[in-house]
Amino acid sequence: MPLVWLDGVLVSREDARVSVDDLGFLYGASCFETMRSFDAVVFRLDRHFDRLEAGLAALGVLAPPRDELRAALEATLGANGLRDARLRLTVSAGRGAGRPDLRAAQGPTVLVVAEPAPDPAAPARLAVASTRVDERRPLTFAKTANYLLSLLALDEARRAGCDEALLLNRRDHMAEGATSNLFAVLDSRLVTPPLSDGPLPGVAREVVLECAARLGIATEERSLGLEDLSAADELFLTNSVIGLRAVSDVAGHWRPATVPGPLTIVLQDEYGRVVRRECAAEE
Repeated sequence: MPLVWLDGVLVSREDARVSVDDLGFLYGASCFETMRSFDAVVFRLDRHFDRLEAGLAALGVLAPPRDELRAALEATLGANGLRDARLRLTVSAGRGAGRPDLRAAQGPTVLVVAEPAPDPAAPARLAVASTRVDERRPLTFAKTANYLLSLLALDEARRAGCDEALLLNRRDHMAEGATSNLFAVLDSRLVTPPLSDGPLPGVAREVVLECAARLGIATEERSLGLEDLSAADELFLTNSVIGLRAVSDVAGHWRPATVPGPLTIVLQDEYGRVVRRECAAEE
């Protein structure tokens, strides 16, 4: 039976309980990080901690010490006999008094869930969602439990027979996928929406930009509209669990000649080398 870490104790997943007064449950006052471990080492863990701490600070919540969170992640991996895994670390503002009052929170709730790493994903088919990202929303830099927009977009995409939703912002610029960052290859240049257009500053996004710079691939962060897809040779998605995932189709808007494209393959290979080097996983 899978075990999860909840406030310092390993318990079975089905027996884990969060207080009915927890502000994360009641009002979405929590931040989370979804991560990938390789050979029992969490890739870019400190970058995930950086983002988690920034989001919690914006909520007025003091994040637990990194050493404690690191130990919780390691204990959860070990208790479940996992080395290559998908992990989710959630830290809420904690228990309140049943009212929307962050100052009433009584210490954060910490939850760690670990699952076997997913199999490599096939190229994704995207649907342009009718819901829009608000590029001026609070905490654009954090992953919060206020995830309704992404849930609605994903549901819309999957009802259309697609794998992922492509979200535009309120200025009709492409921002991100519902659970991923977006990259396009235009005239041999790697282009991704700027953070000012509303995407989450993804950890995998950051790694890909580093990889491109190391390989001498020209990169640009600039606004992209759906009209730019006609000039795109390749599209791919990134997040910390999937790494890089090629896009095979944007329903009604774009279909490439080759999937995955040559630059996507080069960057997938380089991303893998970074993972192996940093996590000491074997070739």
